Amino acid sequence: MELKGRVAVVIGSATGIGAGVCRALAGRGAAVHLCDRDLAGVQALAAELQAAGADATAHEVDVTDEASIWRAELDIRARRGRIDLVFANAGVISLKPVEATTLQDLQWILGVNLIGCVSSVRIFLPGLRAQDTPSRIVVTSSLAALRTPDMVGQTMYMASKAAQLGFCNALRTELADGPVGLSVVFPGPVASEIKQRSEQIRPGSIELEVPKAVFGAGPMPPEEAGERIVRGVEQEQPYITTHPGDGPLVREAQDAIMLAFTGD
Repeated sequence: MELKGRVAVVIGSATGIGAGVCRALAGRGAAVHLCDRDLAGVQALAAELQAAGADATAHEVDVTDEASIWRAELDIRARRGRIDLVFANAGVISLKPVEATTLQDLQWILGVNLIGCVSSVRIFLPGLRAQDTPSRIVVTSSLAALRTPDMVGQTMYMASKAAQLGFCNALRTELADGPVGLSVVFPGPVASEIKQRSEQIRPGSIELEVPKAVFGAGPMPPEEAGERIVRGVEQEQPYITTHPGDGPLVREAQDAIMLAFTGD
């Protein structure tokens, strides 16, 4: 997919992976619409991209508020006439033992990571289908959906990311043979403000620290992650990862499951 001149919507783009994706898209000549509940954050990033000569516009979008997603979709389509790429990247994290988890905690993280993702796709999809040009949806899941990091406290986060993958696997069947493609992204550790932002939104969501061993050589810069993701989108890959070196760990997890199908 050639990205120059394409209209891209990045939901969850004030910091981290989303910001890295926006920079990579702008560098390839795409018109980028930055959507986030942190309006000041996306306005600052849009101004930075504009100063470098990019076409960038900020929108206030909270994925737990469908009306805000609809407003952005209608505004962008009215301005551009079409939308080529939708990145469903908004997400939060909680790090606490399962015994300390409340029903409200679970409703919050699923409301953003799963329902917010589904709402974003559901609202943008009809317009994408109606266009006479190919388009693509890109959903940010996580390597946590494919393997289990050696740490406690991720039950809710991993459940939300695995649910995203299940949603996308079923969605791919519905999109088959149509004009809308689908990529699922499995990022590994990327430097971001997701912990701080999650704690600001829901105080008490972070009770544990991630062991340094989980990061390996350290979290990847968001600009590098954005480049890897956008390169995968250019190649129209159905699955994209920022950390291909984690393949053996994913294989180990999948092999453990396959034992159930190979035994007596």
